[in-house]
Amino acid sequence: MAELFKVNVVYSTSHLVVPKIIIGILIVLGSLIIITEGMARRKKGEPFFGIHVKLFIENYDKLKFWGTLVLFVSYILAMDIVGFIPASIVCIFLFNVLFCATKDKKSLLISFLISVVATIGIWYVFGVLFNVTLPSSMFS
Repeated sequence: MAELFKVNVVYSTSHLVVPKIIIGILIVLGSLIIITEGMARRKKGEPFFGIHVKLFIENYDKLKFWGTLVLFVSYILAMDIVGFIPASIVCIFLFNVLFCATKDKKSLLISFLISVVATIGIWYVFGVLFNVTLPSSMFS
């Protein structure tokens, strides 16, 4: 009977316990939402999957939308090639330029300073203080 209350912890896989519990809870709660929503729609006489979702509003800014997607994918790929710091500086700068209303010398300088300070700050906090491994260049 004492064996039922004994817990053996395998430290090499113990970090996987909490995510599995959270995923299980989310699946149960998501299922409950779907069931209750389906029952409410059935009572109203509406179709269960009668959901109409518009992904894009009319006249959306195509340059900002597609530019963001291209920059995000490029950033992920660039981190493996050149490392975290150079890829982050360039990507944050380009994001700032993409979303900045004016493109004069002052705003470009401010965008560059923001990208350098933010990148070095994030690198210092995570890479130095928390000792989190950040992507490094494949050439190093």
